[in-house]
Amino acid sequence: MLLAVVLCVGTGQLYAQVTKIDTVDYPNPIIPKGKKHNFNTDFWYTIAIRAYAHEQFPQLLNQPSGLPFQTSYLNGLLFKINDNQIAYRFQAAHFDDEITFDNECEGCLPQVTGKFRNTALKVGAEKSVNYSRFQPYFGADIGFMFQQLNTKGYGNATVFAEDTKNAALFSPFIGAKAYIIPRVALAIEANFNVAYTYQKVNNYSDDSFSGAPNQIKRYRWEYFLAPVAAITFQYNFGLINQ
Repeated sequence: MLLAVVLCVGTGQLYAQVTKIDTVDYPNPIIPKGKKHNFNTDFWYTIAIRAYAHEQFPQLLNQPSGLPFQTSYLNGLLFKINDNQIAYRFQAAHFDDEITFDNECEGCLPQVTGKFRNTALKVGAEKSVNYSRFQPYFGADIGFMFQQLNTKGYGNATVFAEDTKNAALFSPFIGAKAYIIPRVALAIEANFNVAYTYQKVNNYSDDSFSGAPNQIKRYRWEYFLAPVAAITFQYNFGLINQ
């Protein structure tokens, strides 16, 4: 009888000290959030400086078909309005330098030297293929080009001429841009130009450019290449998605 009483008392005390597991409240686990790396390249506007170009221009005088390439630096501006992966663009470039080139045939002497100026204005659209930091793109421009060559005062032996040319342009292009930081990108582009040109050449008898010139006028289709139409430094502003 005594043993039964002891067992009952011990069992009661033990039960009083036991807490059911399913009645215990545990706090919700806190999982640390990963650090976000936001690289947003979605801006409304872009302005760029053309830092370098290596390109052909329309034919001068009687140049042979293998047109020479000319190199220029810091001579162009580009402005773009961006709409997702489409950008509408306006650009202007001006080349102004003394050049020497083959006339009549390749390698034929004497060569011709003169002051050469070319101004191009274009509008167009480009399409980026992704939203990453490295974005290939393609598109096309249309525009107008004005160029002029004057050989006066350059000591040419046989050619004393003024060559003026106007051209309507269609320029498909491909390129790629890499974002250094979200607002700054470096881009490189190549294009192929199809031009319908009007050329007027005034040929004089000597370097004084006096007297009535022998004038030549002609219309023609021309095709010329720019393997490096532009290397540009681009600045983006007007963030679309904050």
